[in-house]
Amino acid sequence: MSERAMNRTFWLSLSLACTAAVGAGLPAPAQQAAAPVASFDASVTNQGYRLRSGDQIRIDVLGFVDLSREQTILPDGTINIMYVGAVRAAGRTPEDLSEHLRSQFTGILKKPVIAVSVMETRPLQVNVVGEVMRPGPQVFLPQTGAMATGGTQGGLTRRVGVERISNAIALAGGVTHRADVRQVTLIRQLPDGDQKETVNLWEALQTGDFRRDLTLTDGDTIQVPTLPADDKITEDMAQQVATSSLAPRTISVQVAGEVKRPGSVDIDPRSGLLNAISAAGGATTEANLEDISVARMLPNGRIERVALNLNKVSDGSQKVQVRNGDVVFVGRGGSFTAADQSRAFLGPLGDILRIFTFPFRFF
Repeated sequence: MSERAMNRTFWLSLSLACTAAVGAGLPAPAQQAAAPVASFDASVTNQGYRLRSGDQIRIDVLGFVDLSREQTILPDGTINIMYVGAVRAAGRTPEDLSEHLRSQFTGILKKPVIAVSVMETRPLQVNVVGEVMRPGPQVFLPQTGAMATGGTQGGLTRRVGVERISNAIALAGGVTHRADVRQVTLIRQLPDGDQKETVNLWEALQTGDFRRDLTLTDGDTIQVPTLPADDKITEDMAQQVATSSLAPRTISVQVAGEVKRPGSVDIDPRSGLLNAISAAGGATTEANLEDISVARMLPNGRIERVALNLNKVSDGSQKVQVRNGDVVFVGRGGSFTAADQSRAFLGPLGDILRIFTFPFRFF
């Protein structure tokens, strides 16, 4: 080996050794675990997607290219299979259909191996009414991909197989804080009349059993009722639902008083009082953080005002869950009359509402 080649080899070996030494000395990047959120999506892979008219599927028959092809399920719910004829596909899972086709080909083929995959779903429209952020028609858009019959999802996008009650509620912007998720009603129009079924999504969130998160069909209506005003579980339900997948992605809160940017702020539904004040630019130098009020409309139409001390909220001795539509008022230190507070807190409504019952709670 020439002297030049030996020098090149030496410097290359030295460079690799230094790189390895530096890499070994670097600490592994830390990963921050995300806070768990109660969700209905965990059960999707265990609940088979049921085919419907308009879906595009692929049927693969191992060893027989002429029998393997893509088909669109006809309006009557059937597909046409060579040597077999019309086969009912709508209402079956891909796995059920593959098993049925295997039984149909027994006697025609020797030990047939058949797989059915969903290539594209057709749009599905349902109606969501009641205590949701955006009531009205909700559309599940067509999804493309391939869902193997063995439960694997392959390249399938997330919406395939998740046309369920909880996902329709999510499309409607999530539930309001007044929603009674114990009494969600699914209404389905059938030839002999409407079929109604009540679903307890609150129990599903508590137990993790999502089997009652029912699959939807075209034209279904989901009704989310209002919590009874005197229900003892109201506060607990509102707080837990606010941190679940049923909650809206953001909530709107009005922040007034001694903050730098008073007005409406959008925050995460799991946020606390401090997050709302921070989103409004933070407190001013004249703010009295021991004099904070939160006003909200109760299910019975009355307005409730809660007096809070931010120091006690921070150390956990006072607890409050900020909700959509709440009004947060940060008081001023020094002399500031009650009438001024009421007027600044509720604007023109302050003078009007003082003639009505205005409950005041301390936590």
